Amino acid sequence: MGNPSTLLVVQDLLVSRNFYIDVLGLKLVEEYEDSLKLKCGSHNVFMFQGTTEAISYEHGYSSNSSLVLTVSNLDEKITEFKSKGVAFVHKSPNENRWGRYAAFKDPSGIVNELMEFFT
Repeated sequence: MGNPSTLLVVQDLLVSRNFYIDVLGLKLVEEYEDSLKLKCGSHNVFMFQGTTEAISYEHGYSSNSSLVLTVSNLDEKITEFKSKGVAFVHKSPNENRWGRYAAFKDPSGIVNELMEFFT
């Protein structure tokens, strides 16, 4: 089995392209009329144009998938993203056995997370 990748189906490809590149810092690898290939480190993120916003769900309690972006300073990254208009799901970061995290929504309503691992 090869390296895993992520597939995102978004409501507006141009808006999502700008969000994932300009706000989240992913790198554009390939671009087509209906799709993009982005890189996050060595991870591929494929993005296709869909027709509707993501289904609304209670993050953490409903089954779902998230793109998890690791950061070295979660609080700084939250402040940076909020200054760029990113909408976070929770009022403050949460913790699990691996570290601290904060969930946020992309322009299509897809919930992703920032994660700062415990050292």
